[in-house]
Order: sequence, then C-alpha cells, then structure tokens
Amino acid sequence: MALAIKEFLKGVKSLLVGMKITGEYLIKPKVTVNYPWETVGKEALEGFRMVIQLTPVPPGGNKHKCVGCGMCARSCPSNCIKLDVKQTVEEIELPDGKKKKKVNRELQGFYVDFSLCSLCGLCVESCPTKTLQFSNYPYIVGTSREDFVYNLLEIFKEKYGEKK
Repeated sequence: MALAIKEFLKGVKSLLVGMKITGEYLIKPKVTVNYPWETVGKEALEGFRMVIQLTPVPPGGNKHKCVGCGMCARSCPSNCIKLDVKQTVEEIELPDGKKKKKVNRELQGFYVDFSLCSLCGLCVESCPTKTLQFSNYPYIVGTSREDFVYNLLEIFKEKYGEKK
C-alpha cells in the first residue's frame, strides 16, 4: 500500500513538472510561423543562406561581373550548374605590330538545378569575380522537379534591368 502511494505521488510530481514546462512555453513568444499564411521578416533572415544568385556590381547597380569562366560549374560536387556561354575570338594588333588572339565570352544562360544543390558553397568560394552570393530568400517551393531549375541570368535581368 505504501509503495502504491509513493508511486502515485511520484506520478503527480511528474505531472506538475510537465505542466510547469508547458505553462512556461505558453507564455513565451512563439518562434515558429504558420507558413504559408505567415512569413518571417527580413531581420530574422540575417545570416540565413539559401540558393545562390548573381549580384550586381557596384551594389545597387544593374550589371554583373560574371565572365563565364565556368569555375563554379567545375567546383560543384553535385553537378547542378550549367553555363551557356557564347564565345568569340578576335585578333588584336599589339603596339609592336604582333597579333594576339583575344577570347570574348558572353554569358547567355546560368542554369542551376536547386533540387540537386547541397548548398555547400564551393561555387561561391571558387568564383574569381565574386559575382555569386547566397541569397536569404527562403520561400523556394514547387510541385515538380522542373520548378527548381533556375536561370540566374534571367532572374538577374528581371530584378536589376540589363545584363553585363
């Protein structure tokens, strides 16, 4: 009989401890949002890194510095970056009379399949012109795999106007 009372009191104590913890969290401000009906503000997204994007140079400008070298695509372990580059070769005459070939690259498309991307950041680190950066836009959603293939150059044009 004494053992049963002891077990009962132990259970009541456990119940009260649990109710205390629940009560504390009931009073504290919430840290989650009811997505998609609610979203988080920009201040909550500081330091959050998501999909990559082309960035304008200078900040607030409407041009990017991507030269289409392909370092990002070569460094990507997921093989999710594809570049469409138009390459032309022209001969330039140097002041000493010699001729030199100059290769011009023009970026036509910058495709990233974010269904494959692991957000490792190797593309951002390997970019020699520092054109790639992580965005802090968290609302990437879709219903099919094709919804996650983005043309970053087109997004850049829509957001900032002209291309390089």
